[in-house]
Amino acid sequence: MTGPPAPEADDAVVCEAIVPAPPEEVFRWFVRPELLVRWIGIDAQLEPWPGGRFRFEITDGQWCSGRYLEVVPGRRVVVTWGWDSGAIPVPPGSSTVTVELSDHPGGTLVHLVHNDLAPELRPLHAEGWSRFLPRLAEVVAGRDPGEDPARSGRPPSLRP
Repeated sequence: MTGPPAPEADDAVVCEAIVPAPPEEVFRWFVRPELLVRWIGIDAQLEPWPGGRFRFEITDGQWCSGRYLEVVPGRRVVVTWGWDSGAIPVPPGSSTVTVELSDHPGGTLVHLVHNDLAPELRPLHAEGWSRFLPRLAEVVAGRDPGEDPARSGRPPSLRP
């Protein structure tokens, strides 16, 4: 189950999902490269400690980069975020993604807030998170998440 992205503040994108596993298990999917790439990206270089590298390749040659700011096992991950190639004009480290994990009757509520995005880039990131968080829920549940949204063409917000 996912909720539609909605602004939490003027500059934030918010997306939520219920993942059918305890928070400690869901946390691992944000800090272990071999797990992260099962729901977002094709390669990852993760150093999950404050100041450590957060970098993953979403599609061939398109790297998202930042640093871990906070890592609280089973509860919270905060990273800076941006794109290396410049194709999406969010420089590495210029925005912040906060993931809060909390107990929920269905497993874990994943509450994601992406801050510090320019207004014209919020729809793209809202769309992306609303496409990828359901994949997280599927793979954690042991199901096939289906086609990778990043490989299915340009998202609607980037189409002419």
